[in-house]
Amino acid sequence: MRLSKESEMQVYLHYPYCATLCPYCDFFSTTADEDPAYAKTMLAELDWWSRWVDGRVTTVYFGGGTPGRMAPRLTAQLLEKVDALWGIDASCEITLEANPDDITEDGLKAFRSAGVNRLSVGVQSLRDEELRWLGRRHDAAAAVRSVTHARSAGFDNLSLDLIFGLPGQTVGALDEMLTQFLGLQPEHVSLYGLTIEPGTHFGVELEAGRLTELDRTVWLDMYTLVARRAAAAGFRRYEISNFAQPGSSSRHNRAYWRDRTFVGVGPGAHGQRFVAARGVERRCNPKSLQGWRKKVSASAQSEEFVVDGRDERLAPPQWLREAAMLGIRDLDLGIDPAAWSAELGLADPKLMATVERLVQREVLTAARPHRLRRGAVNRVDEVAAMLLNA
Repeated sequence: MRLSKESEMQVYLHYPYCATLCPYCDFFSTTADEDPAYAKTMLAELDWWSRWVDGRVTTVYFGGGTPGRMAPRLTAQLLEKVDALWGIDASCEITLEANPDDITEDGLKAFRSAGVNRLSVGVQSLRDEELRWLGRRHDAAAAVRSVTHARSAGFDNLSLDLIFGLPGQTVGALDEMLTQFLGLQPEHVSLYGLTIEPGTHFGVELEAGRLTELDRTVWLDMYTLVARRAAAAGFRRYEISNFAQPGSSSRHNRAYWRDRTFVGVGPGAHGQRFVAARGVERRCNPKSLQGWRKKVSASAQSEEFVVDGRDERLAPPQWLREAAMLGIRDLDLGIDPAAWSAELGLADPKLMATVERLVQREVLTAARPHRLRRGAVNRVDEVAAMLLNA
């Protein structure tokens, strides 16, 4: 049964193919050639989603993997399918992730013609030795050229990623690099402190004692530095690691912090539908091409949203706490558990008491929606855990 509960909807499309695998990445990716059945399976999964959710599509995000290696004609085909199923809003934000080494001006013009209007480039560093350590194939000069190509291709909504907190990195070296990085004048920057995830190559190296993480105090000094430098360059920090020029916040990413309905298609992708009376039903795809194809095939025969043991249901009380945990990362929109409780028709006195304690301790603002105070931003993980486990 198709439910129409959201006036706006987001669509995520996962393209898992990469030239090489980065040692820090924990998203599903592969260096295999594109599966001949990939496009057909993507279209079939979009059809499955159309049975369950409806709404006006206001953002589409091609993530990966390396979507910049995708054939632009496939990008156009997928966007045409999304438009046919739900309708793409005239002002829809359509983002494509790309790596500097995959970017050419002609290629970007083809993506623009396919409908992409926002580009997210994985610069990661502007120091060649750091790029080599991160397993990147491009050098600093290629990263700079990619920005030139993006502008020449007509992209006026450009996001650049940078990773800081690498072992051995100094605050002074980062400060120097930020001058060059921010001087590229993107509309949006994602400034991520390196996080070593279990199961990645770096995770294995850390567990084996062959890799040492940067001292936490130095890491926090770097985080303070990137926030200060971004602000001085005219960027507003609207989320813990994301900064934007006025009017250029990522609408797609912000939707995730609201924890409502969004479509996730592709191997390793997650998507969910939110229904106030039932909470959240979440689809979690296998992190393998074969497993994903099998799930899409099985889904076609299923009359239930939850297809297998990877999927999950969150009852309204569970969703309320998860939404508070995720939403606290949004420094502009904040959280309003009292309003959400009223929407769901339930009470959670422990969660409300926790929110009140955080207000009294001047961690959260008193006014609703509650937001992290500036001095508490570095405590976001602690605050999120308190809200989830209230």
